[in-house]
Amino acid sequence: MSTPLDAPAYPLRAFDVVTRRVEDVSSHFRRITFSGAALERFGVPGPTKDLRIKLLIPAAGQPLRRFGGPAGQLHHGWYQDWLRTDEPGRGFIRSYTVRAIRTAAQGPEIDIDFVLHSAGEGTSVTDGHSTADGHSGPGSEWAAGAAIGMDAVIIGPDVTAITGATAPGETGIRWEPRGTAHVLLVGDETAVPAISSILETLPANISGHAFLEVPDPEDFQSISTPSSVLITWLARATTDSPRGALLEAAVRSTMVPAGSTTAPVRNTNGRDTNGGDAYGGDTYAWVAAEAATVKALRRYLVDEAGLDPKRSEFRAYWSLGKAGSGANGTPIGLEAKGRQLSRTATAPPD
Repeated sequence: MSTPLDAPAYPLRAFDVVTRRVEDVSSHFRRITFSGAALERFGVPGPTKDLRIKLLIPAAGQPLRRFGGPAGQLHHGWYQDWLRTDEPGRGFIRSYTVRAIRTAAQGPEIDIDFVLHSAGEGTSVTDGHSTADGHSGPGSEWAAGAAIGMDAVIIGPDVTAITGATAPGETGIRWEPRGTAHVLLVGDETAVPAISSILETLPANISGHAFLEVPDPEDFQSISTPSSVLITWLARATTDSPRGALLEAAVRSTMVPAGSTTAPVRNTNGRDTNGGDAYGGDTYAWVAAEAATVKALRRYLVDEAGLDPKRSEFRAYWSLGKAGSGANGTPIGLEAKGRQLSRTATAPPD
């Protein structure tokens, strides 16, 4: 596919990187640091917020295949080009959130936090992949076997190609509070990196709540935020709760519909969980988790609590029993046979 000479620069690029560090943050989180000279062009103007990138994962026994122009240039049809690549050499594409970007002595680095397989829960989850039979998908398998020196390809924003006309969504950012001072952040373990990054960039005038559901108390992490947003960690292991149940309960106790006789639940500091904050139609909610959980939370927040859906973001990061990112993944049986992506797809996984 050719690109007109006068076409604006495409905001995404394929970056060749190498694995520089591998660190287990907890039993369920592994932080992998990537570096490479190509990353000099990686990034967005301003904070990364919930910036999502795509990682090209080689198929088992196959070399890592690079694509794009000589320096990784991409165009609007790059995903279709990738789909036309013969299997099994094509590999897989999975979406992840950038946890941090920094400039080190040896050059720019990117941290990505992966959620590893949890045998105790009978499922495995990465940011955008799950199975219901204990079988790890390509994302979690790659992260579990990652070692220093391994090559990788990241598809992400090219800061030199982003202009004032580039929509944030084109670069992988979905966080857009539109000036509101009240926020509600809700996510399971796959959204922890994004929520952590968002919280670290919120200004002091922002209030609200952040609820993060993880498998075990060991997965609780320290998050620093200049804002007054109250951060609450929820562990399924402590209550033997099903996925998403703790998030739904926390949201319902916080976002109480107007006129409800339900008493607000007190926080450990004695403050109501709806804390006197002016929650309501002007609240910006950012929700990312398993598809069924997101659907239930959206229904409650919009239909019962009166949240304006146009002012909020609801993202199905993964679907139980399906492979791939989002709510429209492919059933695991097809993934196991190497047919996890449809050749008729028109857009890359989000």
